[in-house]
Amino acid sequence: MDSCSSKGYAVSKKQQQPLPPYFLQVLTTQYLIEGTVAGDTFLHFPALDTIGPPLLCVASAQLQATGATDLANRACARFMVMGANAVALVPGVDMGQLPQADTWRIPKVPVRGVFCFGPYVVQGTLVLSGEGRINITMPMYDLRIASYVPGSRWDGLQAPFGLVNGRWLQGYEPQ
Repeated sequence: MDSCSSKGYAVSKKQQQPLPPYFLQVLTTQYLIEGTVAGDTFLHFPALDTIGPPLLCVASAQLQATGATDLANRACARFMVMGANAVALVPGVDMGQLPQADTWRIPKVPVRGVFCFGPYVVQGTLVLSGEGRINITMPMYDLRIASYVPGSRWDGLQAPFGLVNGRWLQGYEPQ
């Protein structure tokens, strides 16, 4: 594919009015990738046995290392994000505008605490689908993410809403 159109990627069939392209932050185990995605992009994390196609195509992408490295930031016209290493997806629009927002509004089990996701510590309110049930794609509110990696120069990020990848959850301290 030559462009970042949503054709060929997971999109919502329920969305009635298409959202224009929007800003998205994709946190992987090694990088923060920021750029725009098509408005009809369905945000999720793939099943463990899914290798391809890429999870997301991020246009006008900026890549920043999140570990202890001297790698320079990098810009590219488009960057194909593979799903297995995605730890969090943080949209730059109100979550109510996203194609699958209704699934996140259903009252479930909110757990406020400090969570360990791969090389990151995340504070906020994680929403489980049931008592003690961890899903692959989980909404999280009022999140603050910082790196656990000693010597990391990454400043972390804060957002009112994001999705976190349950596969990377190593444990948590409820508050």
